[in-house]
Amino acid sequence: MTSERERFAVMHQFGRTYRAFMAAFEAHVGQPMPRWRILLALHDQTGGGLAQKQLAERLQMDPGALTRQLKVLDQLGWIERTTDARDNRLTNVSLSDAGLAVVLECMPRRIAFINATLDGLPDDLVHALSEALAQIETRLADVPELSGTSDIKNADQPEER
Repeated sequence: MTSERERFAVMHQFGRTYRAFMAAFEAHVGQPMPRWRILLALHDQTGGGLAQKQLAERLQMDPGALTRQLKVLDQLGWIERTTDARDNRLTNVSLSDAGLAVVLECMPRRIAFINATLDGLPDDLVHALSEALAQIETRLADVPELSGTSDIKNADQPEER
């Protein structure tokens, strides 16, 4: 069984790796990951756009965060937003021609980045990592809400006297 110290080290490494991945992805692909995920989801959608609510669900993204990203993409001219013809409460989002061009331009860089990142790692290690990350993601969703967290002192808070 791993010690508490080792467990904390793993979680810290997870955070460092995540931040390094996000920065490297943007540097190599040319798009920040949240923006890329939206562009790719719209690209992969066959038969036109998606309702903004469906897009948020598909990406497992907070609707407010998605709206902020969509505003930027709209300003760049990479998406088109229209009111749904059947339900005017819904906003449909689709790639514009300019957005499609961006996706097609970035796709080879994305593939090259992922390949360069994982090439040289044994297949069994990649599969084990994928399984471990999936299990951690599931467990994070299942961690019970800690009651009485206000009683827990923040390390940055001075102790009351």
